[in-house]
Amino acid sequence: MKKKNAATADGRFELIVQQAPVGITIFKGKDMIVEMANETYLQIVDKKEEELIGRSLYDSLPEVRTFVEPLLDKVYNTGVSHYGFEFPVILNRYGQSELTYFNFVYQALKDAEGAIFGVFVVANEVTTLVRVKQSIEESERQFRNMVMQSPIAMTIFRGPDHIIELANTTLLKNIWRKTEEEVMGKKALEVFPELKTQKYPALLQKVLNTGITHRESESLAIVGEESFYLDFEYAPLRDTEGNISGVMITVYDVTEKVVARQNVEETKERLRLAVEATGLASWDLDLRDMSIQHAPRLVEILGYPAGTALTHQQMRNSVIPEDLENIVLKAQEEAMTSGIYQYEARIILPDNTIAWIKTQGKVIYDEHKVPFKIIGTLRDITEEKAFSQALERQVQERTKELAVQNETLAKMNAELKSFAYVSSHDLQEPLRKIRIFSERILETEIDQLSAKGKDYFSRIEKATVTMQTLIKDLLVYSRTSNTERTFEKRNIDDLLNEVREQLSEELEEKNATINATPLGIAAIIPFQFKQLLINLISNSLKFCRPGIAPVININHQVVKATAVPGTTTAIEQDYYHLTITDNGIGFDNEFREKIFEIFQRLNQKEKFEGTGIGLAIVKKIVENHQGIISAQGEKDNGARFDIYFPIDPHR
Repeated sequence: MKKKNAATADGRFELIVQQAPVGITIFKGKDMIVEMANETYLQIVDKKEEELIGRSLYDSLPEVRTFVEPLLDKVYNTGVSHYGFEFPVILNRYGQSELTYFNFVYQALKDAEGAIFGVFVVANEVTTLVRVKQSIEESERQFRNMVMQSPIAMTIFRGPDHIIELANTTLLKNIWRKTEEEVMGKKALEVFPELKTQKYPALLQKVLNTGITHRESESLAIVGEESFYLDFEYAPLRDTEGNISGVMITVYDVTEKVVARQNVEETKERLRLAVEATGLASWDLDLRDMSIQHAPRLVEILGYPAGTALTHQQMRNSVIPEDLENIVLKAQEEAMTSGIYQYEARIILPDNTIAWIKTQGKVIYDEHKVPFKIIGTLRDITEEKAFSQALERQVQERTKELAVQNETLAKMNAELKSFAYVSSHDLQEPLRKIRIFSERILETEIDQLSAKGKDYFSRIEKATVTMQTLIKDLLVYSRTSNTERTFEKRNIDDLLNEVREQLSEELEEKNATINATPLGIAAIIPFQFKQLLINLISNSLKFCRPGIAPVININHQVVKATAVPGTTTAIEQDYYHLTITDNGIGFDNEFREKIFEIFQRLNQKEKFEGTGIGLAIVKKIVENHQGIISAQGEKDNGARFDIYFPIDPHR
């Protein structure tokens, strides 16, 4: 009976094993001979019963030997069970080699005496679950990488203490200014205590409590010692059971945009204040419906009560009809092609007074190059017009006066030319005859003259010569003032050689020496500059010291305008600097200005001949060259003349 019951129990056990949803098999002996394997196990390894039963596991499934043999041997030798969790094994099944995963138990089988004779195996394949888990982990890894590499600042806070679980590089570098080590796993409000006094902790808690996403734009946040304007989103994170476990924070730093806009707004406000300070009134005309927007100042200019909203037609009605037709409408027509809208016109104010306005604007085009708007300014120019008209009347009156003066001056110049002609012919001719007849009397009648008569005739001859010289010098001075000034580039050395030749007798008579460095080329009025050299050298010969041979030194250099005494010109140009010095009698330096005045003499005419015009002519010539001349002297120790004039007089 016992045997029968035991057989029945064994049958039931075998039936249960065969129907079990997990793989069950029994290995006997060290070679792991498969004694039995249920249907689930056979399906797992893709084998038929005859391919496994009675054969070694390693013969039937050689690909698993490297994975399981060490484990099976250990259980068989020690009797200690082994539990595997998501254990990886490569199986050749269903026509391919496949990496599979199992949860399993290796349990040692013992006989009645306790000796181990085999291993009992229960295996549950979890390949699908592991792959799903790996897929989830990969997705999480990819998501983390995406967050970490995102150009948008992102972080994740967990729990009510807002533990920082993740913070990407953008957030760490650009806003938090911290490293991962300084923030990961820490409470956000401990890392950033300055947030406690701001609105953000309350918003985070609200999202945790309600599960409702919160968004804001251009929100001011102080992080550390810096201020930021942020667009941000707080989104709730839920666990697998749907409970809110944290908050995902996305942050856009819009500080530059906000600051730039604030700067633009401040600039606009400053511009508005500046425009109002200048009396300008801005306006904006929509050409599509002729609606207009304008500043309050425009209402004031057109004479309407403050706060009046003027239409474009009202503004047009203010313009005098004549100016509207001839000026304003034509200006608008031209603006459609030129893009510039501007005019000056008269308007009639509500009190019937006339005022002047000036409008300037620019046409704005759409993407099809069609004008759709004009923006501009309007200004009251009534006072300017009144001033301009008064000035114009004054100019006209002054022009008439100048015309009369020019006519008078032309007559005076004609008379001066007549005087020059009379001086050169009519005045000199009687003097020439007086001199000739005086010389003849002295030659033929000298024996018949008394001593006093001889003296009188000698004085007549000297006075005649002096008068002729004076007339000649006056003619030179006159021509210097009135002749046409034609500049030529000339070699000054050539002019000096001509002067040496012309004054050769005087130089030889005085035993004089002229020392000159190369004088170069300059733009001059040739005959005037030659006269300048003649007068200055003659001056040195005339006023030499008795018994001392005259020595005249002539030098030049090119200097900048800033080095010229007494000049205030800002023009960058070169000046010709001519220096003439001598070793003559000199003069007291207090007379350095007076010597250039016409008819001025510093010495007695009995000792030194001259008319007192020579240096006046020199000064006039220098002025004709747009230059200046100065003199320095010391009594009995010579004189120095410095002459400056532009190398290019046409600049």
